[in-house]
Amino acid sequence: MNTNTITIGLDVGYGHTKAVASNGRSMCFESKVAPAEFIRFQADIGARVPANGLTLHDTQEGSLFIGELASKQGRPGAVRSPRDRNRVTDPIVTHLADAAFAMLLPGAEQSRVRVVTGLPVAYYRDAFQLSQHLIGDHTILLDGRSLTVGVDDVLVVPQPFGALLSVILDERDRMQTNTIDLIDGRVAVLDVGQHTTDMILVEGLEYIEARSGSIEVGVSIAIEMIRKVLLDDYRVTYEPHELEQAMRRGWLVIDGKKEKLNGLASMHLDPIARSIEAQARTLWNISTLNAIVLAGGGLADPAALAGAALCAGHLCA
Repeated sequence: MNTNTITIGLDVGYGHTKAVASNGRSMCFESKVAPAEFIRFQADIGARVPANGLTLHDTQEGSLFIGELASKQGRPGAVRSPRDRNRVTDPIVTHLADAAFAMLLPGAEQSRVRVVTGLPVAYYRDAFQLSQHLIGDHTILLDGRSLTVGVDDVLVVPQPFGALLSVILDERDRMQTNTIDLIDGRVAVLDVGQHTTDMILVEGLEYIEARSGSIEVGVSIAIEMIRKVLLDDYRVTYEPHELEQAMRRGWLVIDGKKEKLNGLASMHLDPIARSIEAQARTLWNISTLNAIVLAGGGLADPAALAGAALCAGHLCA
């Protein structure tokens, strides 16, 4: 293998695209794509907060806003995210991956990379198809810059397994001595995502297929519940991506006033946690586990971790 090859850990999620590279860089942005709009006016008053995203110039689809730039500036109804079941071959996956490459490789004109990525447990049968979709040369056209990324190899793992490894391994990819129970024991991993929740069982770091699975429950259900409450009780309409941002910062505006989301969000997490708990108890014998590792959303979605923690509270009670 070329010694200059960069290893990239890439997660093109339903809600956010996250990536980290062996060159020390990392990034996270909303998994949103929209046709680029001409922005006629930008104020120079005060400190500008740049949108987390960029503009890609695709030879077939034209110019595209990626990330927060798409959700903020994209035309209503034209903003897309990778929700389709057949998303592994959808061009949107390529657009989001290319944007991640561009952010991780600033200033580069050419690069060779090896990609490690993941799929939900229920969709893991698509692993080979996803690897073939990403492998090869990516020509990435940006504003005032072009980048060619050659993807030499793609390793696809069940998403929760990667979360477990992130706990076990240190920054030099060596096993940490204080995680011996996770390495040798029976460990369940609960990964609450945007639209799916993944559950896997690992024994001695061996993935157990028969005790692993996914359910179509995630943070998006809580968002839709909150959206309905706002419409029914307050006559206020918010788009899902706006509520995602509100959940991250902890408040939204109703009738010109900031209202905290704490009570409104936690009220709707309990039934979600109970549905996850029911599936987890079907897959796992809770009393025989050395540990339950919680994952999902990370800094991108605190509600995901809140839901996982709430569910773990039910499981461990």
